[in-house]
Amino acid sequence: MDYTGLLAKKYRVNRKLTEEERSNQLRQKVGLDVAPFYDLSVVRMNSTYLECVDRWFVYRGWMSAICLSGIGFGFVAMFGSLFLSSSPLHVIPTKFDLHWMLFSIPFVTPFWALMIWAMFNDSFGWTHFPIRFNYRKRKVYVFRPNGTVLEAKWDKIFFTLGRCERYAGSQNWDIRGHVLDKDRETVLATFALPGDSTEIGELKQTWEFFRRYMEEGPASLYRDVYWCQDIVGKRETYKAGLRNLLFPGNGFRFNSSLLEGFAFYCLLFLRVLTMLFFPVVVVVSLGRWFAMRTSKIPAWPAEVEAQCAVDAFDPYRRDASHNPEKIPLESIRDE
Repeated sequence: MDYTGLLAKKYRVNRKLTEEERSNQLRQKVGLDVAPFYDLSVVRMNSTYLECVDRWFVYRGWMSAICLSGIGFGFVAMFGSLFLSSSPLHVIPTKFDLHWMLFSIPFVTPFWALMIWAMFNDSFGWTHFPIRFNYRKRKVYVFRPNGTVLEAKWDKIFFTLGRCERYAGSQNWDIRGHVLDKDRETVLATFALPGDSTEIGELKQTWEFFRRYMEEGPASLYRDVYWCQDIVGKRETYKAGLRNLLFPGNGFRFNSSLLEGFAFYCLLFLRVLTMLFFPVVVVVSLGRWFAMRTSKIPAWPAEVEAQCAVDAFDPYRRDASHNPEKIPLESIRDE
């Protein structure tokens, strides 16, 4: 669960590019010798544009579930003494109850305020923040958390790997796009592509998917898109949210050469872990459902839609209407 850029370690702007960002630059015209992988992030794709979910979509619901649980815990801490009395008819607060509640207020109130603030960053906003790559116009449109749309030329964006907030364990990374000033050094705006990982190789596969679409067009990879998120003009269903939470690693693939020969056993291990943590996933799925139901559905401005007109009989059209009954574990490239 990594909320870098949204809740933690906000992306810094109005600054110069760092040396690390320059050394980790991902160039639009330079193809990588890796298999492109979209990580279940695509909403729809065609000959005009490719639309995907935001970097935090996979984590949606975790913060809401934690905060709602925290609010409930605070309620129990403050009023629990009323329900723990030995008398089943004890409904009128005693002197002890009143003293305990007064004692709890200075501790519970700030805790509630923190929980509500964090929850409003996951709920009561937008169901997701779509990103659209216009192949024909060579532009990128980013729907931002404040409801505005960032528009930038694909060839002018500075893409790089960025360090995420590190609390413990291995360093996590994401793929960031910097919109630069005329001096090509000052960062004016930053957005992130879907996905984050401790494995740089996995992020390079994700980058190669979007890079290849914009540089080579949909013909080179449309068969790799075997599942699209069904969220165009509507909210995610509870079943779809639970499925996204249960699907290993949001499209997990074994990119490490050390694990390639043990893919079956790794998948089996992940299935066992899923069963063990299923109660936790159910709680999070309720938080995700709450977040989706209290949030607005994003809509692109008319001028963006006008630039993204799609042919009626586009042979490379992909959307949720093409989804199979079950999410396959591998690409359908060879089908």
